[in-house]
Amino acid sequence: MGKRKNKNVLWEVLIIVATVLVGILASWLYGKSIYEMVRLAILAMIASGCVVFSLETAIERGQLLYDNEENLHRFTVAYSCSLACSVIFPLLPENGWIFLVIYIGLMLFSNQLTGLCAGSGLLLITLLLFGSNSASLFVLYFFGGLVGIVLFSSLHDTFKVGMVLFVSLMIQFLCLCINSILMVNETLHIGMILIPAVNILICLILLLILLRYFSVTVINKTRDLYMDINDPECPLLVRLKEHSKEEYYHAVHTAYLCDRIAKRLSMDDAVAKAGGYYHKIGILLGESNWENAKTILEEYDYPKTVQEVLKEYLDKEQQLVKKETVVLMIADTVISSISYLFSKDPKAQMDYDKLISAVFKKKFESGLFNYSQISLGELEEMKKILSEERLYYDFLR
Repeated sequence: MGKRKNKNVLWEVLIIVATVLVGILASWLYGKSIYEMVRLAILAMIASGCVVFSLETAIERGQLLYDNEENLHRFTVAYSCSLACSVIFPLLPENGWIFLVIYIGLMLFSNQLTGLCAGSGLLLITLLLFGSNSASLFVLYFFGGLVGIVLFSSLHDTFKVGMVLFVSLMIQFLCLCINSILMVNETLHIGMILIPAVNILICLILLLILLRYFSVTVINKTRDLYMDINDPECPLLVRLKEHSKEEYYHAVHTAYLCDRIAKRLSMDDAVAKAGGYYHKIGILLGESNWENAKTILEEYDYPKTVQEVLKEYLDKEQQLVKKETVVLMIADTVISSISYLFSKDPKAQMDYDKLISAVFKKKFESGLFNYSQISLGELEEMKKILSEERLYYDFLR
């Protein structure tokens, strides 16, 4: 952990130093005065410092999107390319800068706040080199980038980008047209929308390339990984089955309920399902606790998100925060309760609604939901979903 921390610090210092040096060099090449060079250097240092602070905070809190924490090099490459573009853009017309791509790309390879900080800092460098004191130009590009980040943040693992891409480009086009038409005291002519149109076309091409790369290297890779670990016949689950068929089938039933609930409530169903499958995996090392589960999951290099859910559930010192953890707890308790009653009397006729209500009441009164992100409405919907699975519970007899 110490080596990783030192490596991060060195990498973060290099980002700040590189941003400042590139800014100073570009200022010199553009013939800026000493005053302007110093001003840009100070502002570049502050902007890149905000980026580094935001990124480090996100790493510590586990708030980076997708698998970015394990692949920080992607953000480094994206930031380096964006920095190079930011010092080249002043050679182009002010409506020809493709900051929409930069904002979205930096966000996808980090998170929303870091992408916003990085894109805005680079936009500031471009404006200082361009020599424009127009705050409106900054606002227009900032607003276009902000809209892009907000819209692309709404994507799920299905990664359906058609409408999101269209709206982002149209907002950017509108912002550029505002700058061309409303902010310039000239007679309206076709040339005023020509550069914004070319800008949008280039942004479209670059975003399609970026999203294709992102889909192949991140989305599909993650989806394929979860398909493998959520297969009942994957090697680790086969080991569990050989060790204890009872625990294996308990895990299979729990995973089924987790999957059903998470999908209906628009949660991360792959993570919830994995939690159902592996919450008992610690028994392979003797006892079903977090320490044993952690050892096994790290050995098999399981996704960090799955480990976080299982840590919340298995570590008694942890509060239940994630919605997927609450789903796992409820599903596990319902399966355990019904299995226990059937073990005493396989022919028993149970009132499943009453049993499920009792489970929720007990958990609610225990205060386990106090720090959770789940809402009361979602808990009520969970009750409804579980009650609809009456026929499935017969498999537990």
